[in-house]
Amino acid sequence: MVLVTSLLLVFSGCASALTPYTGTPPKLPSRQPFGFGSAATGGSTNTSAVYLVKNANELREAIALPYTKTIYVDGTMHGNQLSDGTMATCQTYIDRTGSTGAAIRQFNFAQYLLSLNSTYMALVSQASAANQLFEGKNATEYKSLLSKMNGWRPVVQNTQKAAVQFAVKNNTSIIGLNANAALNGITLSLNAVNNIVVRNLKLVSPKDCFPAPETYPSSWNAKYDAMALVTATNVWVDGCELQDQLNGEYVTPDYMWPGWQVDRFDGLFDVEDGSDKVTFSHNIVRNHHKSLLFGGGEKEAERDIGKMRITLFANHFNQSASRNPLMRFGTFELVANLFTSQNHKSPLFNIENSSGSTQTGTCSTNIPAAHQYHLGVYNQSKVYLSSNTFKQTGCYANDQSRIFTITESTNSALPALVCVDESSFKSTLNQVVLDLKNVVTKTLTYAISAGRAVQNGVLLKCDGVVRSGTTFPKTFKTNDEVVTYVQQNAGQLKA
Repeated sequence: MVLVTSLLLVFSGCASALTPYTGTPPKLPSRQPFGFGSAATGGSTNTSAVYLVKNANELREAIALPYTKTIYVDGTMHGNQLSDGTMATCQTYIDRTGSTGAAIRQFNFAQYLLSLNSTYMALVSQASAANQLFEGKNATEYKSLLSKMNGWRPVVQNTQKAAVQFAVKNNTSIIGLNANAALNGITLSLNAVNNIVVRNLKLVSPKDCFPAPETYPSSWNAKYDAMALVTATNVWVDGCELQDQLNGEYVTPDYMWPGWQVDRFDGLFDVEDGSDKVTFSHNIVRNHHKSLLFGGGEKEAERDIGKMRITLFANHFNQSASRNPLMRFGTFELVANLFTSQNHKSPLFNIENSSGSTQTGTCSTNIPAAHQYHLGVYNQSKVYLSSNTFKQTGCYANDQSRIFTITESTNSALPALVCVDESSFKSTLNQVVLDLKNVVTKTLTYAISAGRAVQNGVLLKCDGVVRSGTTFPKTFKTNDEVVTYVQQNAGQLKA
């Protein structure tokens, strides 16, 4: 506890003695919570409970207040800002782990990767046994140093975590004051909290200095999301922009010997461990992959089943390569969302009476956020789809095989359910009508052939999925109306 407290003081400085804000509130669109998150009211707007923050230190202090409050964000809050105003680097986190002179401060990420390379380590061991130098170093001492890297990595990672993770308390609203409000390199952590509203913010996820590889060369387990909900309830996120950089551009992996492609980003909006009653509306999710994870895996089934109820309305998934969202165990409403992607991969399977298998133009292997899939239908999820619109470019622009992915659907007694509601109109891909039911069926067949699902592991069924009396802020008659509405209303206030 002493270590964590001292780290927070190092990175954020001392308390800034916040005073209530009595200025003009932001002029946000007149919207109210709806959908599964309709009960979210956020923090009090009484004059004694409203605060304006202009840096990360003030933000951390404000969200820690133990009572209901509204926080207006003015400008860009940097998660890696030190108390003297300078910005921490990855080396800063290493240099501030442990006490002065501690061995752990010798941690080096490149050497950590080398320590995982069996061929490299065998050469070091060979040189050590022969009492030889290795790359100009004492091989025995170097071997001993490398052996410590794997254990040191999560410790130095926790130093960064203390700086960039901001724990939100119950009954809190965090709202951007204007079009320039941003949380840059900050994780908003909603852990076992209730009644949270987040609006009009650019949410830029932290870059993990010390991720762990999963499979060589490009699958990584980074630690930080832009927002992370764990056992959180009654949450409304509206009018935000979620991405990896302030400028919204895709961040390419770091290439490191002998061919690692280091991805330092995790999700943008992850909801796990029995979180419930969440609405995610009028947001832009751009230039990322693994964007929205709803349900962390089989280990969370007992906590998630009967909960994990989430509404997505009028969001723009703009070059979001995957998890738009990935859905497990809960009930998910996806209404009037716009999905735009760039696909340069040949279809996984063909769909009759479509032009998906027709190549148009030259395919490229070097594009940012290469499209993988939009909607992940996973274990026992219940998915309601209505009035969603798809636009796609690339050399296989009309490919329908990557709208869905299906996996973990291996128990026909406990199937996932997908309800395709076409009572208003049918979804389109590039303005051509989609038979989404057929696409689901074909995707299931493909998943069965790949061993990821069984027959009847996913059912096209609306009973048990559709809620009676559900209303949304706007109804639509055509896909063009959806596109126009989302393009005009998703994201932050316009400058």
